[in-house]
Amino acid sequence: MLGEIETMRLIPVLLVVLAVVLVATALLAYKYYRLSGHLDWIQTKLDQKDLLLNQTNQHCDQRLVFIHHSVGNNWLLEGELWANLVTLGIGVQSASRGTEVGQDTDMNHWLAKFENQSDDIIHFDAHAPGHRSDAYENDIIMFKSCYPNSNIVSEGAEIGDPHSPEKTISNYRATFYGLQKVFARYPEKIFIYVTAPPLVPSRTTTENADRARTFNDWVKAEFVAGYGSETGLNNIFVFDLFDVLADSSGVLKNEYRRTERDSHPNARGSLAATDAFLEFLRDNKIAGK
Repeated sequence: MLGEIETMRLIPVLLVVLAVVLVATALLAYKYYRLSGHLDWIQTKLDQKDLLLNQTNQHCDQRLVFIHHSVGNNWLLEGELWANLVTLGIGVQSASRGTEVGQDTDMNHWLAKFENQSDDIIHFDAHAPGHRSDAYENDIIMFKSCYPNSNIVSEGAEIGDPHSPEKTISNYRATFYGLQKVFARYPEKIFIYVTAPPLVPSRTTTENADRARTFNDWVKAEFVAGYGSETGLNNIFVFDLFDVLADSSGVLKNEYRRTERDSHPNARGSLAATDAFLEFLRDNKIAGK
């Protein structure tokens, strides 16, 4: 009996490993096949990956939708976040570009997205027609803006505008003041805000990077505490990806850079983020809820 249980636990892990191998094989072959025009083979491998990941989700006790763009995709695959979450019994739905839910992820997009698309987010299924299935429901909603959102240009006006594209601390705070009303409507769901990652030095300034850290500290401490006091709920968590990847000056650590002009963390950075995120899940007792 114990052997059967252990075998069942290994099924989703093995499926994810096979899916990652399929992706790696397809990407390695791309350079050759694009020259010879045989792209159908690559698409077949990617379709097989999607099918395997969909099957994996069916074996998991919890379901997570992650709204993100390219840094998040690298984190899921290069950083092995997807595989590690599956070992914890958390199935992953990746909502990124190409889906309505994942298309816009700047800070000024979040309030309108959650106000108007919460039901689509909760029922997001990357493998269903229209990326939505009423039979599929996500337990954890994780969302992240990309690194340009860490280039905060000023403190901003006294009263912020959550819909303004201007990157200011007051506008960002206004976004979260609006979001708390949405989160409170879904007390049974877990919301995880992942802070925007840092930029390389050539893409920001010391002052702008300092403001990003100031805002992130505010979300982690004051916002979360205030939300709990006001609502009596404990369903919003903040994973500080910025802090994991940034050096003391608030820019992407040298060892995590691909080039001096590319702010996408490299594989080492993505793996470091996964280690920190798994610790975050344990500390907050999220996995296994």
